Amino acid sequence: MWGSAFYDDNPLNGPLAHEMGIIISTSHHEPLGRAHAEWRRYGSEEWDYSKNETGLTQFWTGGMERMKDWEKVVTIGMRGDGDEAMGKETNVALLEKIVKDQRTIIAKVSGKKAVETPQVWALYKEVQDYYDDGMRVPDDVTLLLCDDNWGNVRKLPELTAKPRKGGYGMYYHFDYVGGPRSYKWLNVTPVQKIWEQMNLTYRYGVKELWVVNVGDLKPMEYPIKFFLDMAWDPDRFNENNLLQHTEEFCAQQFGDKYAREAARLINLYTKYNRRVTPELLNARTYSLHNYDEFKRVTEEYRQLLLDAMKLNYLMPAETRDAFDQLVLHPISAMANLYEMYYAVAMNQELAKQEDPEANYWADQVEACFVRDSLITYHYNKEIAGGKWNHMMDQTHIGYRSWNDPRYNIMPTVTRVPENRMASTPLFKESDGYVSMEAPNYSRAVHGESTSWITIPDLGKTVGAVTTTPVTVKPDPNSYLEYDIEFTSTGEAKIEILLSPTLNFNGNRGLEYAVSLGGEPEQIVNFNGHYRGELGRWQAESIIKSVTTHRVITPGKQTLRFRAPDPGILVQKIMIDMGGLKLSYLGAPESEKIK
Repeated sequence: MWGSAFYDDNPLNGPLAHEMGIIISTSHHEPLGRAHAEWRRYGSEEWDYSKNETGLTQFWTGGMERMKDWEKVVTIGMRGDGDEAMGKETNVALLEKIVKDQRTIIAKVSGKKAVETPQVWALYKEVQDYYDDGMRVPDDVTLLLCDDNWGNVRKLPELTAKPRKGGYGMYYHFDYVGGPRSYKWLNVTPVQKIWEQMNLTYRYGVKELWVVNVGDLKPMEYPIKFFLDMAWDPDRFNENNLLQHTEEFCAQQFGDKYAREAARLINLYTKYNRRVTPELLNARTYSLHNYDEFKRVTEEYRQLLLDAMKLNYLMPAETRDAFDQLVLHPISAMANLYEMYYAVAMNQELAKQEDPEANYWADQVEACFVRDSLITYHYNKEIAGGKWNHMMDQTHIGYRSWNDPRYNIMPTVTRVPENRMASTPLFKESDGYVSMEAPNYSRAVHGESTSWITIPDLGKTVGAVTTTPVTVKPDPNSYLEYDIEFTSTGEAKIEILLSPTLNFNGNRGLEYAVSLGGEPEQIVNFNGHYRGELGRWQAESIIKSVTTHRVITPGKQTLRFRAPDPGILVQKIMIDMGGLKLSYLGAPESEKIK
């Protein structure tokens, strides 16, 4: 179809297929064995039977003469030029005449009655409308019913319908080029979907011919295998043994030891891919705010990738290439796509708030876009020494309409000037506590001689905040502030987790000052008691210091932290309103609201 013509590209294709027992037919819009590309090569005048009956008759006659001695299924009927509808003016009478004339050609060339040559009429897209409007073909012609291009069966025979001599067929899709968006990069068809729709098809008497549109054979190896196995023996499968078939397939490819886990990975990645095809996925697909949906589905794919990588390392060398291209590659490629679009969504959200953190997510988008090309390069050049080179070159990023762009197009990102003031977040009290990573302060007020700096990844969680230079006593008017939205009142215990800095200043100890809601600050010497003995806080790499305060009214309050001494590193601040639970790392950071 499209640029190729099976019989015409190589005159030995037809004889070889016949010799091998392969029955060749042509697509739903290519009547009497003539590929569409052949009309462009040899056709004359218009592809319009009402205007060019002679030219089309000669063209179709040539197709029948070429394959008359081979076992075949002959497609009849007609669609518009280039796999399109014939137009609004098309009428049933004209189409019935076309079919009648085509059967005359079949009988004339074969030397037998038309009924003796297997024929199929595909009720694809608008052709089903002609059938619903009353168009009929002879009883010996197989009616090839169709799905909606997305694996959902459009029409089935009535259970009470009179049997047809030619019976019924089904034209099903694993791959599609058309609106609203093509999907042809990765396998997006779980076997559960295939079984459910094709079992429905079979039980309604569609048993003569099953056709599946797979686009490229890769990456559709497994769904093709299942489709053909089910076509061979539809009664073999039920809702409870579908995963067993996947495990049997994986045992053939990777061995019994790895089959169960590999099957689980295939089952899940096709399930996830069916949620939305890669070509339709974008930054707006999932909700960024409701139920943490976008983050959740991205993490599901991230976990699936970790599981696939673990199994890949356990695989023996001789099966690793097969595992990579059948399982690891599609998971890696799609997990990266989810990471990229989640980053796009975060960038867009933060950029609207003029938050410089948007720039971090812009960097992630760019990194994922580059990684996508590296994943493709790995498939093309490195798996099996480049055995499947260019099989995964299909573009999948940057769609604007049903058709793909020529090249992948990186999503647009927005960068926020770093010196622009971002809107200040409020840490929201929930479940009786507030937890704040020290580097995520609402404000940092620097002094004339000292500044606040963050040391990323120092400590147990995000990082630590301290003053610089470390040889200068911090200015009294420099501090950190954290805005909090309290929902309860009463006693508030502020737990500050500090790095286990020793009292290096002649054993005097280091002091910090803390206040809540504008109250007088409390000054705490958190390590003056140290005299060289080993303490548990050293082994645990943290010093926990607690002060007691009160929240009189709910609503917004500000916690202020000040360091009278240099060398103090604060990692996390928690406020216990009665619900804080004991944990080694401290409670996860509270939700931030604008």
